[in-house]
Amino acid sequence: MALDMIDSAAEPVFVHLDRDVSGFIDDVVSVTVQDPIQVATLDNDCYAPLANVAREIGRELQGDGMLIGWHAGGGDPIYLFADVAPGAGPQAEREMASMAASAGTMRTFDARSEWRQIGGSASDGLLTTTIPADGGVVTVTTLFKRIGQSTRKRASEASARLLPLVQPFFRIWASRLRSATQLRALTAAIDRSDVGVLLVDASGQLTFANETAEALIARNDGLRRLGGMLAASHLSDTLSLQTSIQHVLASGADESKANTTPAPVVALRRSCGRPLMATIVPVRTVAQPACDAAAIIYVFDPGRTMGALLEPVCKFFGLSRVETQLACLIGDGMVLSDAAKAMRVRELTARSYLKQIFLKTGTKRQAELVGLLLKSAVRTHRIDGKATATPN
Repeated sequence: MALDMIDSAAEPVFVHLDRDVSGFIDDVVSVTVQDPIQVATLDNDCYAPLANVAREIGRELQGDGMLIGWHAGGGDPIYLFADVAPGAGPQAEREMASMAASAGTMRTFDARSEWRQIGGSASDGLLTTTIPADGGVVTVTTLFKRIGQSTRKRASEASARLLPLVQPFFRIWASRLRSATQLRALTAAIDRSDVGVLLVDASGQLTFANETAEALIARNDGLRRLGGMLAASHLSDTLSLQTSIQHVLASGADESKANTTPAPVVALRRSCGRPLMATIVPVRTVAQPACDAAAIIYVFDPGRTMGALLEPVCKFFGLSRVETQLACLIGDGMVLSDAAKAMRVRELTARSYLKQIFLKTGTKRQAELVGLLLKSAVRTHRIDGKATATPN
């Protein structure tokens, strides 16, 4: 007996995803046990609630498998969740993916459910619920093995009852997915910086440190952890740092002072070389939970060589390898004679390189050159000693 199409009697459900959800999903990978279904890789915070709701829906419908997909106009479907009984077989999996893809191409303003027979079997069927969404369609496809008329009716009624729950779930889930993706992107952007960035909460406890800050802390020279707090190598520097943090936290809580109080700068002495420089600013002035970030600490390393910053800029200006080397040495504060010695060339040769640098950069003096290079510097994190940013 062929399976008929059954439209849901529930009110239309619209899931507002705001943007194509495929932009918020990691690389698509093959799940071996689900082959040929391709399931998007989500982090656990995003996947767990989706999987829990999907399995709950599966229990309500009492099906033998489920596939949830996102279908954007003109693109291949992206499957967010797949759970098929081991005995279902590859044919059933292919049918599920095919029906989900077909349902995803339907552009309707109403949520609807559709039954389809699997292959030539009169007892195996699929129930796909199509939910219109901004920019695409969400499909929930459920597999039923050896389904009878009563089972089909019960599943259809259960699907209609569950439809009103799908709208708020997908709205919240999509919002959480966007937030998680934005957080990953912001964290990656901060990690690329050569400036140490740390966040502390209202009690002064460290809540976040980017890669540069973690590297500085790992050296245990100038900046270190003391329990959950930040400390310096010298007791007097630790007292200055903590006093400055508490001052900023207090001023941040006072909106009238937050925007007018100068950011304190603290020197964190090291065993050798110039001290690290730390400056502290409040995050915001509105009321916030005590566990939220309340202040940002930026840590600069004056001892860092300028090559990390200036090499990409030199490439932008078309400087040769030796010209780049000389420009970086001058940027580090060397006079021309010392730079020539470091390069193992005569000062006259270095001066000819410098003339070419002036010509290519449109500068006339070393001070002007250094100022231009520093203002043009692309401040990105370096990996294995190689700059990771190259200007176009």
